[in-house]
Amino acid sequence: MIAIAELPLADTLARPLRDLRISVTDRCQFRCTYCMPREVFGRDFAFLPRAELFTFEELTRLAQVFAGLGVRKLRLTGGEPLLRDVERLVAMLARVGGIQDIVLTTNGRCWPARPGRWRRRAWAG
Repeated sequence: MIAIAELPLADTLARPLRDLRISVTDRCQFRCTYCMPREVFGRDFAFLPRAELFTFEELTRLAQVFAGLGVRKLRLTGGEPLLRDVERLVAMLARVGGIQDIVLTTNGRCWPARPGRWRRRAWAG
């Protein structure tokens, strides 16, 4: 019997899957038409209770499992990932063996409130 960790992830054309998108939250402060249109995500929309979001420990464990299956790049998204303590999550994910790249997709609205050293590091690559 082959353990699942021995099978690399692949798409239907047998190409290896190396990237994993992790949605950190379902919340966002904007209602862009292409992402969270106001008609769907209006004032009465019920977002997940915070207690039902994956913890950072759970997200890190998922990243470990997928790294074992060949994933090398993590993309943190949302909603808007900067609405959570994403710096702490990045520090946890950075310790996952096999992960070579961690990127963040953000609308940038919360960026000015982030510590200066984090902003400098992001631009430095």
